[in-house]
Amino acid sequence: MKPSFFQLFRQRFNNLVRLERLGVPEEQIVEALHKTQMDGLPFIYGSFAIMFFVYAAIQYYLLDETGQEVMVLVAVASGIFLLVAFVLLLRGFVPAKYAEGGTAVVASVILLTILLRFVYNPVPNQSANLALFLFGAGVMFTSLRWYLFMQIFCWLAWAAIFRQHPNHEEWLYFGVMIFVATFTGLVAHWVRLHALQQAEIYRFVERRQRRELVQRTVQQQTSFAVGQRITSILELDSLLDQIATLIWQRYEAYYVGVFLPNKNQLAIEAVAEAGEAVPAGGLKLKAGLKGLVGWVLANGRPLCIDDITRDFRYDPNEKAPNAQSEMLLPLKMGDKVLGVLDLQGDKTAAFLPNEIPNFQLLADQVAIALENAQLYAEIKRFNQQLEQKVAERTQALQGAYGQLERLDKTKTDFITIASHELRTPLTIVNFNAQMLLEDEAIQANAFFKKWTQGIERGVARMEEVVQSMLDVAKIDSSSLDLYLAPVDLLFLLRQIAKRFKQSLADRSIVLDLDGLERLPEIEGDVEALQKVFYQVLVNAIKYTPDGGRVMVNGRSQTTANGSEVEIIIADSGVGIAPELHELIFEKFYQTGEVMLHSSGKTSFKGGGAGLGLAIARGIVVAHNGRIWVESDGYDEDLLPGSRFHIVLPVKQPE
Repeated sequence: MKPSFFQLFRQRFNNLVRLERLGVPEEQIVEALHKTQMDGLPFIYGSFAIMFFVYAAIQYYLLDETGQEVMVLVAVASGIFLLVAFVLLLRGFVPAKYAEGGTAVVASVILLTILLRFVYNPVPNQSANLALFLFGAGVMFTSLRWYLFMQIFCWLAWAAIFRQHPNHEEWLYFGVMIFVATFTGLVAHWVRLHALQQAEIYRFVERRQRRELVQRTVQQQTSFAVGQRITSILELDSLLDQIATLIWQRYEAYYVGVFLPNKNQLAIEAVAEAGEAVPAGGLKLKAGLKGLVGWVLANGRPLCIDDITRDFRYDPNEKAPNAQSEMLLPLKMGDKVLGVLDLQGDKTAAFLPNEIPNFQLLADQVAIALENAQLYAEIKRFNQQLEQKVAERTQALQGAYGQLERLDKTKTDFITIASHELRTPLTIVNFNAQMLLEDEAIQANAFFKKWTQGIERGVARMEEVVQSMLDVAKIDSSSLDLYLAPVDLLFLLRQIAKRFKQSLADRSIVLDLDGLERLPEIEGDVEALQKVFYQVLVNAIKYTPDGGRVMVNGRSQTTANGSEVEIIIADSGVGIAPELHELIFEKFYQTGEVMLHSSGKTSFKGGGAGLGLAIARGIVVAHNGRIWVESDGYDEDLLPGSRFHIVLPVKQPE
């Protein structure tokens, strides 16, 4: 059906603003305009009531015109009517939907008064009142229908009066005036209507945006609060229950469920539930892979369903009783979907599509918390397994350590006993060797003298080994006795150096003693310290090639523990590998192939019992000192050398 001219005209003027572009329903704008118009009606009614009373007084006292009594009565009656309507409007007895009717009433009363005066005084200049009314009515009305009706009525009334008195020469002039008033009234009507519509639209949009902003802010604050709470929970079972309960309490959803795939990945189960529809034991919903939950799990995309019963993926098994709408969100970590967060409402369209980003933000926080909880569970399980294995290994190690301690004690006891047992025959052999050397027949026979001296040297070496074994046994059993006395380190080291004079000469090795004159005397056991420096020097000479150099220097220093003396014995030998810096101080430890070692004390790379440095460390520690070695590594070509540091306190603690 073709629209009428009035419909087209009304559409042109009442819909100049494309309301749908801003998403504002037209009925809401019309309702807002009626309310605005109704808010102004009390002022209009009150103002015109006063105007009619003033007009009646002027008409009665100042003017003398035809129909004066009638116009006074009409003016007074109109004033009383408008005054009563003013009171009713102030009391709020008239609904806003009657705003246009109320405007039409006051306009009709004004028009009646103007026409009544026109009838009693049918002169052209009365048309000015009609022109003024036409313009004013354009501003008063917000409905084009009512305004056009008033315009048509005015033109008909003016035409009727004109036909009764057509001979006056000013009719044409005032007719043009009414026409101009009609046109300007239409323009004023459109401008005011357009301004009111724009104002109401912007006001509506502003309220909507403010409401949405507040809603988003509340949702984000809620998401943050929920996320902050759940990310601190690491126990998986407790976490899932807390997630469902917190989201249900914060968002007031009818049902909240956290769905995770079961172990065989054939179904999706609600591992945590909360809501009005959830009984004490839970609903224990299960979702198939083809339902809404399964679709979200497979595709990793959220869903917002206004009416779930109309969705082709609907599965009754995954719906809470009385649930009608649903918001499903994937719990994703990267490209991996861990599960689905399901919110169900007990009415249609309980969730809006524009809420998906905020809910997805919450789901992402839930996914992070879920991933953390799963990792925590794995770490906890791993720690338990590790603790079990550590306990097993610790028990085994404790058993082995106990066995080693027993073996070590047995070995120490054996060394002690063997050392004492060896000393007696060695003493006898040594005594007999010395007696043979003093015999004149042996002295006269060079052959026998040589072999007897060899026996004496072998016995002396054996006694050194036995003494070393005894020292180690005393150190291990903490029974090493020290006889403290003042020790001159320079004198002590010079005495030791004399013992190596022949060995150094045979191998062309230079032994330098430097910077020892300034060292103070220290408190220590002379015999024990002599063994320390002797063993370290033996080691330095043994691993320095022929033609090398061994340097001994010292310095005194003050620390928080008191005054100390540091002796550094450096050589230009083959060096020591870093991984052996601690091992060389262990008893019986030897570098290289034991079977290839020579038995010479100072021969290059000559072997020994592996006790010298262990004894040195034990004695230094007994003196409350420290001993360590520094070396860049082992290299028989570059000869990086080694530096042994021996630090001893000047005074022994009380």
